Amino acid sequence: MQAKQTVAVLTDLDDKEEFLSLTNEAGYEVVAELTVRKMTSHILSRYKLGKLKELVRQNSTDTVVFDLPLKPRQIYRIAKAAQATPLDRIDVILEIFRRHAPTQEVNLQVKAASLSYELTRAKEKVRLAKTGEHPGFYGLGGYEVDVYYEEIRRRITKIREKLKTIRSRRNQHRRRRSERGIKTVSLTGYTSSGKTTLFNALTGLLQRVGAEPFTTLSTKFAVVQMGPWRLYLVDTIGFIKALPPFLVNAFYSTLEELVFSDVVLLVLDASDPIDTVLERFRSSHNHLIDLEVFDRPIVIVINKTDVADSGVVKGLREYLLDISPYVVCVSALQGTNLRELAEIIAEVAGESVRVKCFVPYTAGDSFYSLVGDLKEKGLVQEMTYSGRGVEIEAVIPSSLEERLRRDLRRIGGRIRLG
Repeated sequence: MQAKQTVAVLTDLDDKEEFLSLTNEAGYEVVAELTVRKMTSHILSRYKLGKLKELVRQNSTDTVVFDLPLKPRQIYRIAKAAQATPLDRIDVILEIFRRHAPTQEVNLQVKAASLSYELTRAKEKVRLAKTGEHPGFYGLGGYEVDVYYEEIRRRITKIREKLKTIRSRRNQHRRRRSERGIKTVSLTGYTSSGKTTLFNALTGLLQRVGAEPFTTLSTKFAVVQMGPWRLYLVDTIGFIKALPPFLVNAFYSTLEELVFSDVVLLVLDASDPIDTVLERFRSSHNHLIDLEVFDRPIVIVINKTDVADSGVVKGLREYLLDISPYVVCVSALQGTNLRELAEIIAEVAGESVRVKCFVPYTAGDSFYSLVGDLKEKGLVQEMTYSGRGVEIEAVIPSSLEERLRRDLRRIGGRIRLG
């Protein structure tokens, strides 16, 4: 699809590259920029409004994107003066979400997010329409304008009910995984930090990756073995700076995998300048705190070491080790240090023990059940068959030891720590 040309109004030059990347991913080509160093209550002064109108005319565009949220009164004033439709930062993000929505659940979440944003502006829009300051408001008559706010609330409630049903099914799946001893490990971090590339490297899958923001909106998952643990590995949506609370809430059914994880991998892009990396680390960490993800192990993964400055990587590692004991430097693309990462994940997932078991053939069906359990819930390292049964050396979660000891005693087998 051909990109639509637009003019960008930039109020935060430190955020310029990220915002232009978001705008491009939303399907817009920025053909001109207007920098605003001193904002008024209307965002733009009369002089800047005149400059913006001229840029719109020169470039024959009918949209203007702003790198900050706008209020309805500001939108109306800018649209009237510049003769173009203003889109703010949140409009741009929502458009990206609409373009990337791969499933019914994500579509519902995007609709909920869009309506929630509209709800924050609805009352002022209604007031402007009633005072005649916003003529032709959505082409609705007086009665429709009066019920506009409640209509949005009704639609949001309906969508949330549908999401609640999907969430209930996910909770059932999570309980079944827990009963089978499968632990959950979630990947999170700033958008475009390489989470999906790392997910692919750890699972051997080929999920879509890209430098553009928000490649992942729905959760991707796979069951993998790391040490004695069978793990449910989840790739979640990426964060960005100043992600509004209503957007986080709208995507809660996706982000809740983080809330119920046993281990969280917080992925950082080390190829950025160190100040940018640390700012994005703090932003991501704050989002985790907002989600109340602070009572489980967080492994900080410094990614893209193949293209990062070695001094930056070293400085990051030293700084972050003061925050978390679990820091590992990797290149997901090149596969560097993934074994070390897997060992750390296996370690923080829980304690394990090495056992040597003898399972007799006389156990009948229990023979196959026990051997299957060891293979599924532990890491079998060696199996030696004899005329009476099989000797198995394995590493298992500590929580399984007592149950395994009891089951082997019942069938005439034996177990010892080795």
